[in-house]
Amino acid sequence: MSVLNFFLELLETPTIVLAVVALIGLIAQGKKFPDVFSGTVKTALGYLVLSAGSSLLVTEILPFVGLFQEVFHLDGFATGSEVIVGAIQDSVPVIASTSAIIMGAGFLVNILLARFTPLKYIFLTGHMMWISSVAVAFCLYEAGFNSTMIIIIGIILQGAVLTLLPAISQPLVRKVTGSNDFAIGHLTTLGTVSSAYIGGLVGGKSKSAEEMKLPEQLKFFKDTSMSISIVMFVFYMLVVILAGPEKVAAYSGGTNYLVYGLLRALGFTAGILVLLQGVRMLLGELVPAFKGIADKLVPNAIPALDVPALFGFAPNSLMLGFIFATIGMIVAMFLSSVLFGVVPLVSIIGAFFTGGVAGIFGNAKGGRIGAMVSGFVYGLELILFSGFTYKLFDHFAAVGAEGTGHDCIDAMALMTVMKYPIVGIIVIIGAFVLLCVLEQRHQKKVSEGQ
Repeated sequence: MSVLNFFLELLETPTIVLAVVALIGLIAQGKKFPDVFSGTVKTALGYLVLSAGSSLLVTEILPFVGLFQEVFHLDGFATGSEVIVGAIQDSVPVIASTSAIIMGAGFLVNILLARFTPLKYIFLTGHMMWISSVAVAFCLYEAGFNSTMIIIIGIILQGAVLTLLPAISQPLVRKVTGSNDFAIGHLTTLGTVSSAYIGGLVGGKSKSAEEMKLPEQLKFFKDTSMSISIVMFVFYMLVVILAGPEKVAAYSGGTNYLVYGLLRALGFTAGILVLLQGVRMLLGELVPAFKGIADKLVPNAIPALDVPALFGFAPNSLMLGFIFATIGMIVAMFLSSVLFGVVPLVSIIGAFFTGGVAGIFGNAKGGRIGAMVSGFVYGLELILFSGFTYKLFDHFAAVGAEGTGHDCIDAMALMTVMKYPIVGIIVIIGAFVLLCVLEQRHQKKVSEGQ
């Protein structure tokens, strides 16, 4: 019995589970012992660094949330999917352990679906796989399923979602890149694609944004640490000034209230950088462990990569999308307060990385006007959806994540449809079948064209 309990405890530890997943993948590729050992250890370290970053983010944002509520009498909360899934994993051991298994085994299902269906996409964006696995486990946990059923159903759903999402955006990716060499694997697909089609309708045949030259002064926004620091500095300084020294003193422990605001803003940025470093370590070790297997098992596989893979194709559209997504998010903050009584804060990461992609897609459909409209619409969608899900799931208080919300639209859509699991499963299966049919039609057209 003691041996059984030992292995069960291992399965409940995400760090160990992911390390074992990497170990199996590396051994299957015939890697030498030093490579296997190094990849396994670095995978475990990557997850631990990622968890440390998530914990730091929550620590740094909670004073802001408290002060924000006192000043504006609204439920302001941070938007960051990495933040909320990290908090959920730290608070609910069942979700932490089952999501780790779902992430590893769901990737194998993704490979099998790519092998035997027309959707040949292998999802290789590790931190998005992580967020998706936690979202799936959360949905099933909230629906009352036990651990075994969470794992079984979750693995299948995870594999289907990872295969499905790149197929949704691929027509736009082909339009941007002019090829079918790679896809985009990200949990903002529904938002960027829907906003791009709206941008295309409004933009019509306007000229491409790539014919424009943006001011040199805006280029510093490409540095994630600088852009996050500036935005969080503005937010934190605004709230501490409005709150005043007396209210801030309850949080600051005697530190000058302005200095306290500056340090918390920089601390939040530091948490993001630690988290992203953990993500890079996890991604750098775990994904290659499976990529070799995928290459051997899936003929004509298309790698689904992170959104920066598109940035070089349309840099001006990227910046337009970022700027107008930020504007859209600010507008949506006020709309959310009216509609839902909660205020999701602007996600600077979402505004740049995926608001930028919305601009790139919008430019492909409707030129520079399409890029601006698409970015704005995407910003509206993200913040309003974040407010809606925050309200729908009672501020995520039951899973220890109050004060944080998602900034990945696909994760929020998944959680919403899976509020009623039977309905959600039917929707996902129906979408998968539809995309298979559309992919077959595309392949037929390509063959006829050749």
